[in-house]
Amino acid sequence: MDIRALRELAQTYTVEELNAFVIELENTGSCQCSQKPDPGDIMSDLLQAIEVRQAVDSGQPLQEAIRDFSKRVRSVLS
Repeated sequence: MDIRALRELAQTYTVEELNAFVIELENTGSCQCSQKPDPGDIMSDLLQAIEVRQAVDSGQPLQEAIRDFSKRVRSVLS
């Protein structure tokens, strides 16, 4: 999980824009919002950012949304 990329995407783009990037990535294999070479890494970043951005749009502060998301990921991996 790339927290820096997650924070930047969730802070910069709306859920609708992030979903459009997902569709762009699926259709073209690349995305204008990321310079990462691996489409899998880009897709992971986008999907994580969508979830965090939805929490922010619901009123949760960005840092808290990232922290909660990270905790959920760690609990699944343990």
